[in-house]
Amino acid sequence: MGFLESLHVTSTGGFLAIGFLMGMIHAFETDHLAAISTLITENRKQLILRGAVWGLGHTATLLLLSMAVLLLGFVLTEARAAALEFAVGVMLVVLGADVLRRMRRARLHVHAHRHGDHGLHLHVHGHPDAHMAHSHDAHDHPQAAGFPLRALVIGLVHGAAGSAAIIVLAAAAAGNIWVTLAYVALVGLGSVLGMAAISALISLPLGLAPKNIAWLNTAARLVIAVVAISFGVIIMRETGSLAAGIF
Repeated sequence: MGFLESLHVTSTGGFLAIGFLMGMIHAFETDHLAAISTLITENRKQLILRGAVWGLGHTATLLLLSMAVLLLGFVLTEARAAALEFAVGVMLVVLGADVLRRMRRARLHVHAHRHGDHGLHLHVHGHPDAHMAHSHDAHDHPQAAGFPLRALVIGLVHGAAGSAAIIVLAAAAAGNIWVTLAYVALVGLGSVLGMAAISALISLPLGLAPKNIAWLNTAARLVIAVVAISFGVIIMRETGSLAAGIF
């Protein structure tokens, strides 16, 4: 986002437009990608929904902290900002570990089947409670549905961690509380659309993957888990000492 931060605009509209673009690009940061990858599902629409809800949570926290800083005088010190980043590191480790836990608990495998009149599609599933051979086991696989609360929580945490730089930049550039809040809201909107777009891109390989290679899905999930845990550990190591300053 450095090139956007260096731009100088002379109109409020241009300033707000940059906020929206920053939000779109902000969604592509490494820790965001690592987190959303742990929410991967074979249901493309559900995955895109999870990405958008991540963005909603991100936006909600950004706006709440912005109002606290700009309207109530809350001070987001360097130590507090580091503590929020540290929390993201912890969250990534937990998410990665949860992927490994689910892989171990479920006997994951892949096959192609249909749902009613819908076309043939790839389905990854497991039988954690099965007591019979796979060929005799029932294949009743309810599709993912409902509000993705986990994605919302992840977005809330990420929004808190990324808020400090965004608020400071916006407040310094705008010089007006309401323009600053509008800027932050547009950053959030950009992150919603950006993360939904990322989720759509992530979902593409699901429909193109070979339907008879179960190990490919297992390997992908293992990589996702390792990457999430690795980035989480790196973030905690980088922010731990500074975050300890809040105590």
